[in-house]
Amino acid sequence: MHTHFIGIGGIGMSALARHLYACGNTISGTDRENSELITSLTAEGIDVMCGAHKKSHLPKSAERVIFTAAINENNPERKEATRRGIPCLSYAEAIGSLTRQYKTITISGSHGKSTTTALLALALIEGYANPTVIVGTTLTEFSGLNYRRGTSPYLVLEADEWNKSFLNYSPHIAIITTVDAEHLDTYGNVKEVERTFREYCKKVPSDGAI
Repeated sequence: MHTHFIGIGGIGMSALARHLYACGNTISGTDRENSELITSLTAEGIDVMCGAHKKSHLPKSAERVIFTAAINENNPERKEATRRGIPCLSYAEAIGSLTRQYKTITISGSHGKSTTTALLALALIEGYANPTVIVGTTLTEFSGLNYRRGTSPYLVLEADEWNKSFLNYSPHIAIITTVDAEHLDTYGNVKEVERTFREYCKKVPSDGAI
């Protein structure tokens, strides 16, 4: 499948692009500005165009579009995808679909997500669990990347609570570091933060763990 990413330079978007590329997808993407992440993507063979978004940047062979939360429905590439009838998913929706393909371990919380995700991933690797990992930073142990492809049923995922994105995910094990008055542009107050985390916990199945 040819998947086109709008806003591919984001830390999560680039990791998901890497995962789909490793799984055999054809990947293309666009972003307004170049970055180290984009440079590394192109070095791996992923086609990325930088600059203003244009409908002409959407490849004719594209079969699916994934867009970052910063991309609204008036984006030229997204509008062109809709005109062509190409399915469009937000990053959170695409990750949500991925979590249902694995026994997913999510790490969320107001502080310490990336560190905890990295520590858990490295512990599981040392313990021969061989997880697939998507983390919100680059790791020396992953050759400077933010993604590792594993061969086991486990996905270790840094789960962002901004914009309530993590409500799209289906964790088997949910690790929560802290719950604090953060992302109040999304939640308004800490009580709503706490309520949303409780809603998130309800997504963990009875044979899972929090």
